[in-house]
Amino acid sequence: MSSSTGIQVSTAQPSVVELPHRGQAYYTVSVLLIAYIFSIMDRQILTLLVGPIQQSLQVNDSWMGVLHGFTFAAFYSLVGLPIARLIDRGNRRLVIAIGIGLWCLATAAGGLANEFWHLLLARIGVAVGEAVLLPGAVSLISDLFTPEKRGRALGVFGTGASFGAGAGLLATGLVLGYFTAHPLTLPGLGLLQPWQTTLMSIGLPGLLVLVLMIGVAEPRLRKNALGVKPVAQPQVPLREVLAYLRENRRTFVAIFVGAGCFYTAVYGSGSWVPTFLVREFGWTYARVGALMGAIMCVCGPLGVIIASWLGEHWRNRGVANANLRIALIASVLLALVSVPLLMASSIERAIPFLSLAATLWTCLFGVGAALIVEVAPASMRGQFMAMFTGALSLLGAGCGPVLVGMLTDYAFKDPHAIKYSILYVVLFGCGLAALLFFSAWSSLRHTAQKALQWEAERLVHP
Repeated sequence: MSSSTGIQVSTAQPSVVELPHRGQAYYTVSVLLIAYIFSIMDRQILTLLVGPIQQSLQVNDSWMGVLHGFTFAAFYSLVGLPIARLIDRGNRRLVIAIGIGLWCLATAAGGLANEFWHLLLARIGVAVGEAVLLPGAVSLISDLFTPEKRGRALGVFGTGASFGAGAGLLATGLVLGYFTAHPLTLPGLGLLQPWQTTLMSIGLPGLLVLVLMIGVAEPRLRKNALGVKPVAQPQVPLREVLAYLRENRRTFVAIFVGAGCFYTAVYGSGSWVPTFLVREFGWTYARVGALMGAIMCVCGPLGVIIASWLGEHWRNRGVANANLRIALIASVLLALVSVPLLMASSIERAIPFLSLAATLWTCLFGVGAALIVEVAPASMRGQFMAMFTGALSLLGAGCGPVLVGMLTDYAFKDPHAIKYSILYVVLFGCGLAALLFFSAWSSLRHTAQKALQWEAERLVHP
């Protein structure tokens, strides 16, 4: 079971635990997909609340970028590795459930904010809760499917991000529009701003996923045919994880930083395009939310599915670095598509390019996870996934929205110049991402082989 190009990983985990029934594996993917949808909805909800929050709390674009991007990314990354070490050893189902409860309650708590720092604290809670999901889900799904089916399962899970972004925009637009027309007054809280009730309305329903988590499979808890639970392997010491990282630094730097730069472009554009459409064409946030929500619900999942399918198709045909190839192509195409999108003279002319951009925004949701599975040993997978999502968050969510806001406030000093701010961030992020992905062209295959060898040696000498 080795391949220089495919998403092949060691079978160390499956040799210790018995795979659950196929139906339970698919149920687990479905529940994690729903959790991912709510996760992205709660994460992206501020996209359509920029204007209302700015008016209510008196903050500029730069501070909104800090709130929407850097604060979330910094704490998401800070807690990622400690959580991932727990994931690589403990009960992933329980850890994920705790994370779901935390981020849903924190999102709703943001609706109680009447000062900027209140909302900032709530966003920190969202970040800490959501830091659990990706490492936990990727680790869990990877143990539930054979290598031949793993890429497709991860791709299905990855559609949750794109569909969540679309559903979040659509739901936020509708809820914001409703509460703008019908303000809500609650006992003890008084009259709430529409953005406050929107945060509560979007955050609380996610708690229903906790009920579904009861039926999620956890192979580490399954009994074998003799009715005996498998004995867990000792957790890999952190020094060994770091040693493996150093030995393969060229590959991991290219993947981590390359994905981070790509998502600098994605988050920089995705977070501010609704505001661009409002300022440039005079639409309301509710109307923009309905438009972008519909586009993301259709085009976003298509991007994940097409990218994951094409990567798996190329891998099965022996194409070298299939998933890395997808990442490189997506970086180049996103830069090209963003120019006509942001320079369009009307919203009707912008929509086709917005649809293409939305498709490209999501390409790495499945492919990125598949790259980590390909190059990380199974017993380190959660930790490397946490490093990946940490880099993605710090560079992508952390820098993208902030850079756009700062360019608008301090370089152009004109709110209506936001299209140029977005364009410069996209071109810079995509260009650097393409160069980094290309730099790993030869090293990635060697790292994939080392991952297989590392796990094989661990089975022989645990």
